[in-house]
Amino acid sequence: MAYFRYFPKIAYDVRGIDNNEQYDLITNLLSRVLVKCHGWADTDGSAHEALVGVCHYEKYLIRDGDRPDTLADQFYGDSELHWLIMYANGLSISNPWYDWPMTHLTLSKFVTKKYGVGNEYVTHHYEDAAGNRVDFEDQIGAVAEISTVAVGATAVTRFVYEERLNDSKRTIRIMQRQYIDLVINEFTRLLVQN
Repeated sequence: MAYFRYFPKIAYDVRGIDNNEQYDLITNLLSRVLVKCHGWADTDGSAHEALVGVCHYEKYLIRDGDRPDTLADQFYGDSELHWLIMYANGLSISNPWYDWPMTHLTLSKFVTKKYGVGNEYVTHHYEDAAGNRVDFEDQIGAVAEISTVAVGATAVTRFVYEERLNDSKRTIRIMQRQYIDLVINEFTRLLVQN
């Protein structure tokens, strides 16, 4: 069951030749349906029980090498339901190339390409003991910077900064298996209404 199979068809002149309109039925890629509920249950079921009853999700932490198709196979027994993994997470994973966390190797290559060879572990910014960002640009002279660093600010390298951004994408929602058919039916019905 491929994702675009559910999308409505529209008549469209793909050739665009003046005075020679020829319409073909094409998949309307502009149709969209978003998930209504944005909560999840802890994997041990201990918290947010009300959200389980309403949303039917569980929290999952993406590991290195996980992909939507492998998770769909793991949780639903069908890798073609990869779109349900994306759909269950709404706008937080609207683009699989940029919203899905990178593997450690890909992240390393990304940081090197972004900052240049040898600049991956240069200080990106400083943080105080509470994890708040400390900017020295507002302070006057190098003496102010040295004294603030001595008081307890910690250097955060470019690699660590990018790694944190990447890791912030690792927590996703997985729809519970018993609700897949209901979600597919509602998804299809809502797409047809668009």
